[in-house]
Amino acid sequence: MRHWNKEIRMNRLFSEDGKTVMVAMDHGQGGVKPGLANPEKLIGTIIKAGPDAILLSSGLARTYNYLFGHKDDPALVISSDFVLGNTIPQASGSLEVIRQSISVEEAVRLGADAIKALLVFGNKDIEAQADNQEYITHLAEECNRWNLPLIVEPTTWGSELDAEKKKDVSLYVDMARIAGEMGADLVKCDYVGTPEEYQAVVDNCPVPIAILGGSKASPDQIADTIENALSCGVSGVVFGRNVWQSVDPAATVKGLQALTYNNDREEFMRLCK
Repeated sequence: MRHWNKEIRMNRLFSEDGKTVMVAMDHGQGGVKPGLANPEKLIGTIIKAGPDAILLSSGLARTYNYLFGHKDDPALVISSDFVLGNTIPQASGSLEVIRQSISVEEAVRLGADAIKALLVFGNKDIEAQADNQEYITHLAEECNRWNLPLIVEPTTWGSELDAEKKKDVSLYVDMARIAGEMGADLVKCDYVGTPEEYQAVVDNCPVPIAILGGSKASPDQIADTIENALSCGVSGVVFGRNVWQSVDPAATVKGLQALTYNNDREEFMRLCK
């Protein structure tokens, strides 16, 4: 059983019916992404749109901490690490090197309701894989000490995984289960395959799963993905580029809520056209 302080923070990540719409805005750790040029203005816009949570890098959480704190503001989730694939910002490379960017104590001091950490699979170097998994287990222990929920994002970024293997649903079954076994309170994961196939990902994970958004997609593609994922029992979405690269990020948040909370595709399409 979770300590009541941790339970309070977990509850802030979800709506009353147990679903979540989070907006991920930690992408700037790799450089300036289209749509993220003015973070202060964008964060303010997203806060007013009212998602359940906003995911920020440690630096943005420090700089714009003052934007949070009103009674009905979204929960604050802080990304606890960064990944490197190259020494040149935004240059290509295998994303296999993970380093911690903020301590759990500092995240609590900043008012975080949760921490999000990366778990990269398919690393060429087994020591890098071991280091990453050791980091997750230590982070889970520290989060428990501070009663802070831990969100783990298992990824297929390692160079040993080819395009075909990255589409193999059985890989996601294992990755989500491992993330749960290592102490995650919530798993942020890709949606792949069919609803019938993805059901095994949900059924075999000991904690809730929220799907990530990935690359920019059309409203129809997004709606199909969310509807299919919800039919498997996922708990919601953690979307980034499909929110802040949209024409109207605030309307997109409202559309995601309509679809995720109420299965209202028509309202989603109206808001996100």
